[in-house]
Amino acid sequence: MNHVSRSGVEWRSYRSPKGGFEAASLDYARPMKARESGHPFEVIFLRIPPGQRPWPYHSHGAQWEFYYVMEGSGEMRLEDGPVPIEKGDAMMCPPDEAHQLHNTGEGDLVVQIIADNPPADYCHYPDSGKWACGGKVFRMQETEYYDGEE
Repeated sequence: MNHVSRSGVEWRSYRSPKGGFEAASLDYARPMKARESGHPFEVIFLRIPPGQRPWPYHSHGAQWEFYYVMEGSGEMRLEDGPVPIEKGDAMMCPPDEAHQLHNTGEGDLVVQIIADNPPADYCHYPDSGKWACGGKVFRMQETEYYDGEE
């Protein structure tokens, strides 16, 4: 059994260089060495300040994500538009469904996220046309199938 005490986990704050994205996360899977041990899911608590989004609008190629709103209110941006969310709401984002949290309330939006942590995943960022895989972020450039192969 893996066990982590609350005292063994710290909030980690982050902010994008221009301040467009900001949040703090409490990651229980990291001290359990989830990725190294093949742990099948991640458990993160996310605290988003008023007016902020924690990350860009994106989708995952393989990962499922479950969200539970613990405090506050805001919206979940989806392809068809924003969906209002508030304390007690739960959302499930399957692979290939682009999504983004936004705190539209007056206090912090606190969300628990449980993700299935697949062994291979990629992200697509529809607003910017970027992709992310294996810790690298890039834009695709179309080419011929055999280009560079022979």
